[in-house]
Amino acid sequence: MSIFSQVIDHACVRWRSILLPIGFVLALEGNKLYDTPYRIPGLFLFSGGLVLSLYGQKFWMRPHSISLWRRLAPTPVLEWMDAQREKLDDQRSKPEWTRARGDLNTGVWFLAMVVVMAPVVGLLDMIALDPSRVTDYAWDTKTAAVLMCIWIGLPLFTRWIEPTDSPLDRLAGRAARATITRMVSNTAGIGYVSVLIYAKVFTIRPSLLVPMAVTLGGIVIVSGHKTWTRLRKLFTQLYSNVRTLERDLNRIHGNKESGTGEKQDAARRSWDAVELDLRTSVDTGYAFGVPLLPHEAIENLREAVEKAIEAMPDDKDTAEKALDSLGKIRQACRERVDSVA
Repeated sequence: MSIFSQVIDHACVRWRSILLPIGFVLALEGNKLYDTPYRIPGLFLFSGGLVLSLYGQKFWMRPHSISLWRRLAPTPVLEWMDAQREKLDDQRSKPEWTRARGDLNTGVWFLAMVVVMAPVVGLLDMIALDPSRVTDYAWDTKTAAVLMCIWIGLPLFTRWIEPTDSPLDRLAGRAARATITRMVSNTAGIGYVSVLIYAKVFTIRPSLLVPMAVTLGGIVIVSGHKTWTRLRKLFTQLYSNVRTLERDLNRIHGNKESGTGEKQDAARRSWDAVELDLRTSVDTGYAFGVPLLPHEAIENLREAVEKAIEAMPDDKDTAEKALDSLGKIRQACRERVDSVA
């Protein structure tokens, strides 16, 4: 069968795949009509094309599309693509690559938080330039909505988009992003409350505006400092507890005489301390905080440690998975160890 006949057969059977290019063309034509007298028809055309594109794109990712591509593509091209895919998968599976991506995500998130804080800084700057209009700024519904959304919704949004793969390799980045987010969220909330207080105080005692600004500015600094101090304390404590657990596990190995059970119990008690640290919120002491590790990752680590405790007396090699995971946690904590925090 010729290539042309194969394409026709697949098009007849899988006709819904052509909805993607058709919808794309319709959306483009509808967009061209936006600045013309035919704006309403163009809006319907654009919306319909967008719906067709979204509906048709999923049929391009199905196995029949892949098999069609593999039939039509030259063999050298397929071999080269398979080799590149394997290299990419091997590279992405390395812990160093995961940590590098985590550092990149943290940097991008920090820049995003700077952009998010722009309305707060701009608002306070307007008040500083013209304190007499502080009441107008306080009741600006747009400003109030932005600040309230940042205060309440930003931490929840951060938890929602946080990557779930390789949680141990992402531990340092996860903690840093949660801390940065909480600091920005608290600053937005304090900024919103500050504007309301300023509006009330300025109408009664304008002379109190500067002391109030200094006081609330100090609260912002103290709040950010305590958030980062909490992170350093948690990492320092976790680092110490992980080291204790590793020592207790190593004591079990080779001890087949009496006392092995006591050493295993000591290792379990050390794990209990580590588990408490892993379940502790990074950014705040309340229930809505971000735990250091996701619940599923903690349960998987618990099973690995328990298997290591049971296997250590006879075979240390079977416990390498747990020891490797504990080493990743200790490595993530090492950069933020602060014994005087």
